[in-house]
Amino acid sequence: MSSTFSLPRLKRILLYTSLAASLAPAGNAWADDAKALLKTMSDFLTAQKTISFTYQSSLEAVTPAFEKLQFVSSGTANLTRPDKLRVTRTGGFADLDVSFDGSSLTVHGKNLDAYAKIDGKGSLDELIDRLMTAGVEAPGADLLSTNVYDTLMSDVTEGKHISSAFVDGVECEYLAFRTAEIDWQIWIQSGPQPIPRRYVITSKHVVQAPQYTLEISDFKSGADVAAVSYTIEVPASAKTVDLSELQSLDELPEAADVGEVK
Repeated sequence: MSSTFSLPRLKRILLYTSLAASLAPAGNAWADDAKALLKTMSDFLTAQKTISFTYQSSLEAVTPAFEKLQFVSSGTANLTRPDKLRVTRTGGFADLDVSFDGSSLTVHGKNLDAYAKIDGKGSLDELIDRLMTAGVEAPGADLLSTNVYDTLMSDVTEGKHISSAFVDGVECEYLAFRTAEIDWQIWIQSGPQPIPRRYVITSKHVVQAPQYTLEISDFKSGADVAAVSYTIEVPASAKTVDLSELQSLDELPEAADVGEVK
């Protein structure tokens, strides 16, 4: 094996990493810069009346044996402000099609051949509030609100503009924020289209600090968005259930489904 991969090199990498962390300056100037960049992203997103994108999300879980597992899903999102949303998500444990047409929310668990429908007229902001009040976790949904900046910054105690960075080959501004319960990072595309390209939430008081990661690609807005129906065509075979009965909505499996020990 080449000596370039020996312990001295590892030490150098760790040293450089440590130096890079120590070089990240703190203070009002960085905090203000981070806030300004985030506000620019928020204003841009709010101004887009019709949006579509694809995404990949990953949710980490820590087993009682302190093994960290990562569950990955991907899907699509379409929204038309103020009150229409269509989201799909396919992972190892759920295959969902979710639609809100301004009057009712339909959740179709395709892998379960079952669906739930909840009536409730309102805006997307009101829908997100209702879901969160009902205990439905929707990480990343805050990026769809009409005031992303206030939503994200509500509990922030510290923010930094770390550096420029590249996500999927696209230049971004890398920002990091802290709250009492979580840390979160966001990579905002540089230039005239300041969209979020990557969003990471860290539960810092949970053992091994598991993270939720959302990566956005193929972002389109306005006339570039392909037409989409906000009404789900549920198969006749699908049974109607209460939303609470769609147990496989979560990205995480039941504890018994995490695989065999070999």
